[in-house]
Amino acid sequence: ALLLLTVRRARGSRTVWWGAAAGLLVGVALCVLAQQFAIVALTPVALALFVGGGAAGGAGATAAATVGGGGGAASTPGAAPPPSPPAAPPSPPSPPSSSPDLRMPGQAGWSHAEPPAYAEPSGAEPPPDPPRRAFARIECDDTLLAGTAFDLTVGLSATQVRGVVGPALIRPPSSVGDYELTAHVVADGFDLAPGETWRKTMVVSVAKPYPFVVFHLIAPPASGNHVREINVLYSVDSQTMGLGIRPVRVLDGLTPGAGLPPPLPGAAGSLGVPLADEPPDLTVRILRGNEVGRLLWSFESPHASLVDEGTTSIGDDPDAFARTVISTIAAHEGRPTLALGLHGIGLTIAAKVPDEMWAALTTVITAVAPRRPTVLLLSEEAYVPWELATMPTPLDPAVIGFLGAQVTIGRWVLATDRPSLPPPRMVHVDGMIVISGRYEQPGWSRLEHAEAEAATLVERYHAIGVDAVTDKVVGCLLGDPAAEVLHFSLHGKYDPGSARQGLVLVDGDVIDPLVVKGGALAHAPLVFLNACQVGTGQETLGDYAGLAESFLFAGASAVVAPLWSIDDAVASALAERFYSKAFAGDPLAEIVRAERAAFGTGDDSNSSTLVAFQFFGHPAMHLER
Repeated sequence: ALLLLTVRRARGSRTVWWGAAAGLLVGVALCVLAQQFAIVALTPVALALFVGGGAAGGAGATAAATVGGGGGAASTPGAAPPPSPPAAPPSPPSPPSSSPDLRMPGQAGWSHAEPPAYAEPSGAEPPPDPPRRAFARIECDDTLLAGTAFDLTVGLSATQVRGVVGPALIRPPSSVGDYELTAHVVADGFDLAPGETWRKTMVVSVAKPYPFVVFHLIAPPASGNHVREINVLYSVDSQTMGLGIRPVRVLDGLTPGAGLPPPLPGAAGSLGVPLADEPPDLTVRILRGNEVGRLLWSFESPHASLVDEGTTSIGDDPDAFARTVISTIAAHEGRPTLALGLHGIGLTIAAKVPDEMWAALTTVITAVAPRRPTVLLLSEEAYVPWELATMPTPLDPAVIGFLGAQVTIGRWVLATDRPSLPPPRMVHVDGMIVISGRYEQPGWSRLEHAEAEAATLVERYHAIGVDAVTDKVVGCLLGDPAAEVLHFSLHGKYDPGSARQGLVLVDGDVIDPLVVKGGALAHAPLVFLNACQVGTGQETLGDYAGLAESFLFAGASAVVAPLWSIDDAVASALAERFYSKAFAGDPLAEIVRAERAAFGTGDDSNSSTLVAFQFFGHPAMHLER
């Protein structure tokens, strides 16, 4: 009874003495039991061991219960409450919105030091991604001395860098985690230091969100007041994501006391991160050189390393070259000489394509065989229809040898601002607008097939029909109403000596490229320009590259447009086939390629209308409903 009373008092108490007393009595009891069962003899040594061990164990158990809260037992009246848990440590500070400003070239102490990376506080969870926002960084002195070496720093920056102006790089949700960024310098007339390459790769990570690389270049001969351009193409996963331009002057020397030339204006630089999609099999990039008509070609592919670059010249007036080539087609339309005339045009354009382009295409064709390759043509030069170049060795000898009939090709305007890169791959279509009308103005014939085409599209695809009058068309260009497909069935007019060229409306007004460029196309639509040229038959619809570029600038995701005067009946049938396949999920560029390939293979196949259309957009672009 005394043992039980002592144990209960020890359990209810926070004092180690009651625990020791209970342990002492337990030790005496255990020693007696051990002697009764002949386990040990009852000696002073054994008694001391049992009693001492029991007392120590009881005291320790009581102390543990005191620290741990007494095993859940309520504290006795007057006992001190258990200590409160320690306060949580303060949250780590938010990272700064941007890194410190970079020093500009020419300032005292200029160096190529990397901006300090943000260091996470100890114990904090690291952010899952590099920053979602960054700017292009292209830095060197504005004025260079001919023949001297200089450093060109290329990378990313937290803030806009002087001389490279444009919207910030905003990463879409599909771009997650660290990624490799390739910088490709294209600098016509400049030389590289021995042992270097024009392309370098850097890793963009949480630890180094604004990486950079340094190219060592040698300035070309002096250009006086003529501004030279250093171009930088950025790419991720073999997809070109942006172009930046750094203008510089190259001088023989500086006259004492004359000072430096006035600062150069900033050049726009637009970047966009590609979506997590497959890139085109081949990307062909065409930049203007420092001489009029000189073109600089470079290539990129996920299937091979394509380091060779090419140069060509299309003369002092690229626009005139393109007009001469295209106007030849009108002279042969409907005549037995059309096929030979088209072949001659293909050979003429192919002569302006560098051998390196055909070598790159051959490498890619071999890599993706047996399927047909996809090609994205990014070009600063908007006039020459490279799709009509005749391939040296066609993939399919049974069809016309045009590049655009042999491979699935889309083109995009390579600009320093809009349209942004890369071109989108999909348009989700909830609505369609068809703009057409009945021409009754003097000098304009009715387009009966176009009228029937518009009626068919409205009925078949539940499109909104819009009369082609000025106020309603202007409303469409401003997004009222808005839709994801914008189709024009109209007359077109080309007059190089007049501002009144473009899409002719039924009230006699003309929607020219500048009007389109000033618009704001909601919902980033596909635009189809099914416009028929009127006139002598010797004119071309002409600057449709300019009109297509204007639609892209205004927000279109893709544009289908003819290069020259097209046949009303053939064009209407082509448009109906186009949408039938497009809404079935076929890539838009492949639909246009198949129409080109149909030339000379059946009824109505001898019309140049089949090869007249260009596709501006990603070669994998498709529609979803």
